[in-house]
Amino acid sequence: MGAALIYLRVSTEEQAERGYSIAAQREECRARARELGATEIIEFVDEGVSGSILERPALVAALERLKAGGTRWFICTDTSRLSRSVAHQLLLIDVIKKAGTELIFVSSKFTDTPEDRFQLTVLSAVDEYERARTRLRSLIGKRAKAKAGKLTHSPGLYGYRFDKETDTLHIIEEEAKIIRLMYQWFVSKDVSPYEIARRLNTMGIPSPKGKQWSKQTVKRILSNSAYAGTLYIRRYDTKDVKFNKYKPREERVSRKVRPHEEWLPISLPSVVDKETWEAAQERFENSRRRWRSYSAYPYLLSGLMRCGKCGATMHGNLVTSRGIKRAYYVCTAKSPGIRGQERCRSQYLNAPELEEIVWERVSGWLTSPERLRAELRVFSPDKTATVLEMELLTIETELAKACKERSRIATMFQKDLIPEAEMEQRLREIRERCDGLFRRRDQILGELSRHNLAAKEMKRLEELAAQVGNVLETLSLEEKKRLVNLLIEEITVTGNRIDIKAKIPHTILENADIQETAAPGNGFHGRHDTSHRRPQEPGLC
Repeated sequence: MGAALIYLRVSTEEQAERGYSIAAQREECRARARELGATEIIEFVDEGVSGSILERPALVAALERLKAGGTRWFICTDTSRLSRSVAHQLLLIDVIKKAGTELIFVSSKFTDTPEDRFQLTVLSAVDEYERARTRLRSLIGKRAKAKAGKLTHSPGLYGYRFDKETDTLHIIEEEAKIIRLMYQWFVSKDVSPYEIARRLNTMGIPSPKGKQWSKQTVKRILSNSAYAGTLYIRRYDTKDVKFNKYKPREERVSRKVRPHEEWLPISLPSVVDKETWEAAQERFENSRRRWRSYSAYPYLLSGLMRCGKCGATMHGNLVTSRGIKRAYYVCTAKSPGIRGQERCRSQYLNAPELEEIVWERVSGWLTSPERLRAELRVFSPDKTATVLEMELLTIETELAKACKERSRIATMFQKDLIPEAEMEQRLREIRERCDGLFRRRDQILGELSRHNLAAKEMKRLEELAAQVGNVLETLSLEEKKRLVNLLIEEITVTGNRIDIKAKIPHTILENADIQETAAPGNGFHGRHDTSHRRPQEPGLC
């Protein structure tokens, strides 16, 4: 007699492709609990969560319940419900065992012997193969459906209704009228997406989600080829994106655009004719072209700036204060901010001031290449490449030892030779030691890269300097931009310090015209202390 904890899990993909369901698992697990004589059945359910993730909400809650004591059985339908990872399965088995609870799989017998653990590993490998084969079959089936003009699910397109019986889309005429009106305003009357959204809200027409229209919603509708009769599926790779909320920030994945040849076109009944849709895309392109050509301030360092405080990129931002416009470089994580990330507290950087410092450095390299040589000597440690390579070999050996030590400690824990607290402490010490080794390895690789800056590469810079050194003051802004991009790989600003990561070009100028095909050589870091040029917040300069 005793309490039984049943754990149920299903991902959306499994329920759709393999017929798993929470209801079926619940019935099987409860039946086994009653057979065992359980006086209490406690249920934990993770629905729509992949088994490859260890920190699932319901699973974590179930393990916390085990620590409280009083649970005799932990019941799952099969091993794949517990986890898709062999390593995670073995870890969870140990945690359940240490809680004094018996692990029960409904579909198989498990007694926690070496033989059963080996069988568990084999079953997991077979299960992974089956999942891969199922995914392949599903992909082939989706491609066949797409070629037949059918969908596997509703794309949620405003203006269309999804027919589940035929897997096709049909036009909702009331919404289609609104879409045609939007295209007419945009193409024929030169009305902006913002103004279109304002007009629709004034007219009281609900948006696709039943809320207020926004500029972005209007732009998505005006740029979607589906309204001209062609919907593309498999355009984005969204694998595991929906599980980001269960993962640490560093393990989260983002949606990626697939190569165009992988997109699958599906013909739909069109809401607008192709000519109207193409006219809308041409207007978008003209707007982008005008925007690219217009610049309220000609930012010299565009695309090169990075925030040293949080690591995000920096962009130009024109701020009006007391009627005066001032140009700054601002961390992307500060303004407007990166979703899901704490807002960066870095300063606004005065653009003209920062650009003057960087251009002075670039000009110095080109008017006096020996200055670059001197900086290279200053920031290169006084060690030979041979000494660095020997140290690098030692570090790699230590890292290999740490890896073996980590595996040995995990094995000792599984065999109950050391308690959990001691295992965690030892692993934490190994991780800290490895972090230090990795940092030193990166430093050595950087130093070796600087040592490998050959004389022939310095000669290329000297050739470049000989051709532009006397005309630097006469260069146009565009020529300066090309020169800066040719010689600088990245600029990182941390507080009052600027780190300039330079690169040696493999090409020279001809009549002060920088070749676009310049390839970077080996780089080095040059640092410039700007404590006497402290960037200020908007309105203080």
